[in-house]
Amino acid sequence: MSFIKLEDFYISFKEQFLINDSMSLFPTTFKNSFPNWISRITKGEHVNHTEGRPVLHVALRGALDDRIFVNDRPIIPQIVAARQKQAEFQGLVQSRKILGTTNQPIRQVVNIGIGGSDLGPRLVVEALSKFHQPTVNVQFVANLDSADLAEKLKNLDPAETLFTVASKTFTTAETRRNLESAIGWLQQGLRGISREAIIQHHIVALTANPEEARRFGVQADYIFEFWDWVGGRFSLWSSVGLPIALAIGYDNFEKLLAGARAMDQHFFNAPVEENIPVLMALIGAWNIEKRDAVGLNIVPYSHRLQLLPAYLQQLEMESNGKRVDFYGNEVEGKTATIIFGGAGTNVQHSYFQMLHQGTWTIPTDFIAIASTDEPFPGHADSLLANCFAQSSALAQGWHDRDPHKSCSGGQPSTMIILPKLDPYYLGMLLAMYEHKVFVQGMLWQINSFDQWGVELGKRIAKDIEKVFANETPNTPLSENTYELIEHVRRIRAQYNSDGEQ
Repeated sequence: MSFIKLEDFYISFKEQFLINDSMSLFPTTFKNSFPNWISRITKGEHVNHTEGRPVLHVALRGALDDRIFVNDRPIIPQIVAARQKQAEFQGLVQSRKILGTTNQPIRQVVNIGIGGSDLGPRLVVEALSKFHQPTVNVQFVANLDSADLAEKLKNLDPAETLFTVASKTFTTAETRRNLESAIGWLQQGLRGISREAIIQHHIVALTANPEEARRFGVQADYIFEFWDWVGGRFSLWSSVGLPIALAIGYDNFEKLLAGARAMDQHFFNAPVEENIPVLMALIGAWNIEKRDAVGLNIVPYSHRLQLLPAYLQQLEMESNGKRVDFYGNEVEGKTATIIFGGAGTNVQHSYFQMLHQGTWTIPTDFIAIASTDEPFPGHADSLLANCFAQSSALAQGWHDRDPHKSCSGGQPSTMIILPKLDPYYLGMLLAMYEHKVFVQGMLWQINSFDQWGVELGKRIAKDIEKVFANETPNTPLSENTYELIEHVRRIRAQYNSDGEQ
């Protein structure tokens, strides 16, 4: 299949050089096992077996008649109820009925989160900036570096600022540190008001651990729950997406869910030979295994989608950056490749030189927008011309008498064209990549839904913080780590500062 259309979503594989050999992409074992995997998801089986959890982010955009279960109980009704709570809250914010401690309406929302609690919502809010509501401004803070938080807060009024705190456990270290600093900022600006009152009126929890949020002091109406079967990097469709709804309105958030659901239905029901996420996954695996591809270049020819490569870095590399299979054995061959990229046309003037004349095979996903109402005439056609030209040039190359001017060609690419950048088709695009990741995990027999590798560095960081506080670490640190700590202490002594303001 050289190209597929799903409604007006168009994807072409013509520059992947696979058309005459496409059937070799479909291992018999995969075709036989694929329906069983889909059944296991919708039945709520523990597909994420290392954490003993179902994998049901698709249920977050489900309809009432969808049959999706956890412990033999349908879960769509509780999801619909959670959506209704979010919709009502968004309506109250939009109508200026959510008030701070001084009875001023909330006009500013700052989302504090990291990883999946930041990247997905941040991408969608930026991508859909033309749909922003005039009643509230939404910003994002993720970095533990306090410069991130300080930059976002410097022009805000604490009396009209609400913090949405997205954390599955509500104990994520970086998020809690930023939250405490945000509360300190509120206390400075709202003198005479207790910490308890500030938390009750200015802090919203987006979490799978509502008990921890309640212990922290967040009021029940400001706690928006999701479930442990929602992985962080798959969570923008849940209450983690509340900042999206606040930014673009709940009707548009529902359209985002509807677009994702349309891709879900295609993924569940289309034959594998005509299944967009399946083909994306199989072609990607083919390029890694047969062509020794060292990376996947993500290039949206849309300024508003410039965060898409960063979002897909987490989605693909955290999901499938594994070397152990379902059974605890070392995998044979390679798994996930390196995801990188940036917005076209900018990246044409940076690393595309390497793609055209370098020595590595690096496939590209091009994402283009067919119709746009952006200002200034002439830009849209030039943008698309550059997008299509790069795809052709990478594939065909150019042979010149002067070898310095020759481009070898043969670089594979996929062309994805959205009819317009709106909530519905953005939902389709993001769901397509989610399903692609899942299929590749099936192919490589790895669990795409845990991330144990992330935890090691966090554990060591806690021990290093103990040493900075002159406490004994729980586990021994390396000699090199102690040398680094001592170097920092000498520098701080020299500058008479501990680095904290």
